[in-house]
Amino acid sequence: MNKVTDIIVITDPGVDDASSLMYAIFCEKINIQLLCIAGGNGPISNATNNALYLMELFKQDIPVAVGPDHPLKRPPTYAFNAQGKGGLGGLKVNEKKLKLKPIETPACDAMYEKLKNSKRKLPIIAIGPMTCLAEMLEKYPDSKKYIKEVIFMGGTKEKIYGKPYREFNISFDPECVDIVIKSGVPLVMIPMELGHFAYLDKHDIKKVKKTNKIGKIFAKMYKKYNDFHVGKLGAAVHDVCAMYYLTNPQNMKTENAHVELKYFKTETDDYGYLETSYDKKINTQICVDMDISDFKYDFFQALENTNKIL
Repeated sequence: MNKVTDIIVITDPGVDDASSLMYAIFCEKINIQLLCIAGGNGPISNATNNALYLMELFKQDIPVAVGPDHPLKRPPTYAFNAQGKGGLGGLKVNEKKLKLKPIETPACDAMYEKLKNSKRKLPIIAIGPMTCLAEMLEKYPDSKKYIKEVIFMGGTKEKIYGKPYREFNISFDPECVDIVIKSGVPLVMIPMELGHFAYLDKHDIKKVKKTNKIGKIFAKMYKKYNDFHVGKLGAAVHDVCAMYYLTNPQNMKTENAHVELKYFKTETDDYGYLETSYDKKINTQICVDMDISDFKYDFFQALENTNKIL
């Protein structure tokens, strides 16, 4: 029997977050101890409602803790163009019909409590902005000794028109990313471009729709999910790659590098990005390639496993 890994997840449920949570819950290798909600793909209220909806859809009782409603030092800029106004693409959540509620403890404190009370160090999977993680590291300096590693979806080595690419999860709250990197916790970076390799094409989405009731719901999400790089070819599921690294590291090609936060500032731009170098002290493991066929096989296996709750 496969070993089950306990984890904490930081998420701002948009479409690829929803796909990632489905995979994590039904791949039967992961046990989510806590969901920490971040603003990003939408305001914190939307993200929280989306998380609660997904927990009801998946028939889970995972505690949902709400994080800050804004980045540490800058106003929020939400990803409505990619994720849709509600955050879940073509799906709208009716918050009035939700039965589950978030816990009262803020995400920062709930995360610390879970880490400290765990029998072993826990991985933190960040598939949304890491504001609450930075808050915890500053509020509870001893918290980093309870963290096994932080696997985060964010950053890229790509450039556009000669300037650093503005990857969303990093640029939404770059100041929090700087705190996390400088804390010294072990880091695994799942760069944006990995999700552009591991996207679901039109054939895959038809297969998703035909799988079962939950597949039909996801196909509806994907219909209005717009990733700039993949476009109409299908749906990029970046965040699933972070969970896949946890379950199938042997199918991921990685390289060791030094990663640090930099700022790109002009009269029209002001954003943070991650700069990668190989001549400085290594602080991050970066995933640079993966086995796409096995990735899709495991994704669809998890989706089929949702039949157990239908």
